Amino acid sequence: MKKLGFSAVIASGLAAAVVGLAAPASAGVDHHMWVHQQHQKAQVPQVDNTVKHTSIRPNG
Repeated sequence: MKKLGFSAVIASGLAAAVVGLAAPASAGVDHHMWVHQQHQKAQVPQVDNTVKHTSIRPNG
């Protein structure tokens, strides 16, 4: 039983070392552009609020 326990400790230690020493994920320019494209943006119509003069003719 001691041999099995010792080998389990060794195996879990090696697995932890592999996971711990794995290279961190690096985000390139493409990822940063994708993140900025995911943000919500307000889209509102352009309103024309210029004063328009109409010629109103009286009836009669």
